[in-house]
Amino acid sequence: MIAICIFFFWKNFRGVPLSELAGTIISYVPPEPLLAAVIIILMFLLKSLSVVFPMVALIVASGMMFPLPVALLINSIGILTMLTMPYIIGRFAEAELAEKLLQKYPKLQKIHEFQTQNEFFVSYFLRVLNLPADVVSMYLGAVKTKASRYYSGSFLGILPGLIFTTIAGAAVDDPLSPQFIGAIAIEIVFSVGSGVGYAIYKKKKA
Repeated sequence: MIAICIFFFWKNFRGVPLSELAGTIISYVPPEPLLAAVIIILMFLLKSLSVVFPMVALIVASGMMFPLPVALLINSIGILTMLTMPYIIGRFAEAELAEKLLQKYPKLQKIHEFQTQNEFFVSYFLRVLNLPADVVSMYLGAVKTKASRYYSGSFLGILPGLIFTTIAGAAVDDPLSPQFIGAIAIEIVFSVGSGVGYAIYKKKKA
């Protein structure tokens, strides 16, 4: 399934701009709102198996299709769905998976040393780093992160970008709207707050 998803994306969407990719996604979605919501959520599930497919395109597409509150709800459910499959794969994979991921993605190594001390914080902070979301999920599953801390930390880490990108999709025709500017402010506050929180955490552990 992973190989098929990667091949399909590479063949059909390689090099396609994000806005055009979101429009292509919308063209595959039926007009009925309920069915469209189900299809979008299923696409989030497929994204979790593909690694290469951009999550942002799905979030933008949802923001373009639905009223903002509905789009936020659908994207939140989609994100939780997307977080599940790679985590389960990592959770039940061989023990060597975590070691292989650490070797391939050096940024994970920097976090691994205090992984067991604060699973919630690590789950949150890994979402702030520029790492593939599905790789992070597999890693956190492979090191047996407790599910409640994994989901809460991961979702909180993704939430600022989720809000910003959904609003960006909803306000794609008016980037100077108060909603769009407010979303940018939320993204900046959370990003700066994450950096400050990490610095304080490291200082306390020093």
